[in-house]
Amino acid sequence: MDRSLIETYVAGPAKLRAAVAGLTREDLTARPGPGAWSILEVVVHIADSDAISIDRMKRMLSEDNPPLLYADETAYVQRLHTHDQDIEDALTLLEVGRRQWARVLRLLPDEAFARSGQHNRRGPVTVVGYVASYIDHIDDHLKFIEGKRANLGKPLPCRIIR
Repeated sequence: MDRSLIETYVAGPAKLRAAVAGLTREDLTARPGPGAWSILEVVVHIADSDAISIDRMKRMLSEDNPPLLYADETAYVQRLHTHDQDIEDALTLLEVGRRQWARVLRLLPDEAFARSGQHNRRGPVTVVGYVASYIDHIDDHLKFIEGKRANLGKPLPCRIIR
């Protein structure tokens, strides 16, 4: 297990916070593309998804090959009043969740990262796979946020390191 993944995982929310810095509420709820979601919807989605991923990792570590159910991200965005949520709260939840979970990850023996669960759509998944995929999750969405900012006429002053 490459333990540097844990520190990269913890650093992800800071990149997201930097990517949305200086935007107005109007900017955050606009839908300029790329993609159909607003920047606020993307950030709330990441926070929601992260909470689900941490729960799944907890289950893989505490149960033997638990079933892991798909969560419909589109339904979350459409039905959970995303534009009535606060970006600062979503970023804080993301930061605190990862910071707290990283404390557990750092204490695990290497073999614990190979523990698995059975996702009903993806099949077998592992703890280390989840850590890596949630590093990529933020990085993938940063591309959309950068594009949306550019289309709003508010490009980032510098590219965020991915």
